[in-house]
Amino acid sequence: MKLVYSLFLPALLFVDSFGREITIKARTLETNLELDATFIPKQPLTFKIEPDQWSEFIIADLVKHGASVKKDQVIIAFEAENYQRHLAETKEGAKVRAITLARAERQLGDLKTNTPRLLEGLKLAHDRAKESFDYFTLTGKALQEEEAIESLKRSQRSLSYQEEELKQLLKMYKEDGITEETEEIILKRQRASVKSAEFSVKKAELSSKWALEKTIPRQAVDLERAFADALLAYETGIINLPRDLDEATLAFTKTQRSHTKLDQDQQELIDDGALMNLKAPADGIIYHGKIDENSWSIDGTSKYLFKAGSVPANTVFMSFIPNTSTLTLQGAISQKDVLKLPTKATGTALVEGLGETTFPVTLTRIDVAPDTSGRYGLGLSIELPKDSPIVTGMKGKVRLITYRKENAISIPPNALTRDSGKSTVKLKMADGNHETREVKTGRIVNGNIEILQGLEVDQVIFVPEDAEPLTKDSTE
Repeated sequence: MKLVYSLFLPALLFVDSFGREITIKARTLETNLELDATFIPKQPLTFKIEPDQWSEFIIADLVKHGASVKKDQVIIAFEAENYQRHLAETKEGAKVRAITLARAERQLGDLKTNTPRLLEGLKLAHDRAKESFDYFTLTGKALQEEEAIESLKRSQRSLSYQEEELKQLLKMYKEDGITEETEEIILKRQRASVKSAEFSVKKAELSSKWALEKTIPRQAVDLERAFADALLAYETGIINLPRDLDEATLAFTKTQRSHTKLDQDQQELIDDGALMNLKAPADGIIYHGKIDENSWSIDGTSKYLFKAGSVPANTVFMSFIPNTSTLTLQGAISQKDVLKLPTKATGTALVEGLGETTFPVTLTRIDVAPDTSGRYGLGLSIELPKDSPIVTGMKGKVRLITYRKENAISIPPNALTRDSGKSTVKLKMADGNHETREVKTGRIVNGNIEILQGLEVDQVIFVPEDAEPLTKDSTE
């Protein structure tokens, strides 16, 4: 990059052995900034794949770099066989999920209905167990003990009755002296009754003892334990059954959310199908790589922009330039040049291959922050003819006017003396003598100093002989 200054200087008037005299002339004072810039469309469109679900984008066909395309023409197509297979499997899975969700919903409904019933059943079992335990404790135990004792006594009384009857029969038949066959049968039957009563007494004794020592105490323990179990089951049910219902409700809600998410994923997968064929939005030209407001870059797309290549997601791989788009110039300059450049700078641009033809340019943008290399991007509008052969990506040499002043006065630095913050020159008077004159200085252009105040056109100043000679055009 070069900073070019064009300066029209005062003409040399007189040189003596101590220096020379020059006559002040008004000329145009101008400085320029030269930079390289790239032609970039004003409204580029970029293509990048931003899928939500599908991740495999293998190129089946694509248009070449620089190709002209028509609206709705397919510019890149991706292989869709694997996508269609995965989509079909996803839809089948959705049907299974719908059945599972319906079953879970019915189970939750049944649990909502059965939970109050289960609580009611636990309370009923608790109440009955308590009632049975209370009755046994207050009444049943004593009644069963009394029944066991009374049962033994009945058997004993029955044996006593049978023995007494046998005794009376024997006494009666003994007094007759003769025992007939019928009487023998009666005695035999009575003796059998006595034996049966004796066995009943023995059995009653054992049963009564077992009831008093085992059955009744065990029943007391069983009823007490049954009541305790029913109470525990009821108290646990009061706590856990609502919890179980809440847990089942939360689980169903979670399942429902999961199914909703999977349904959304399926819809996103369906929507990703639109990415399998990308079309041109209008008539225009396709560029491989990325075009932004500053530059055009292939940026590694040559590694995958071919048939069977895999295009990465969320990466710009193609750019589209509508035929209606206008070209701009984009470049970058250093911090030093940014500080010299006016916000509405104008200038011209040369394009290699078009001879000395220049095109008017106007500064439209300067970045407020530098890039990583410390340079500041800038944009320029350019006036091109309708039939211009210039296309995106071509380069241009830009010359911007950084400072321009008509009828400016400037002098060599050796003609100026600085002392105590004042600047003076030797001004030739009408009598031929030199008078010290204070001046106000401006910019330094190509080593010469602009005079803003203190000198006028056609005045003559003295320049010491060690002053550098002046040139019309110089490059710094």
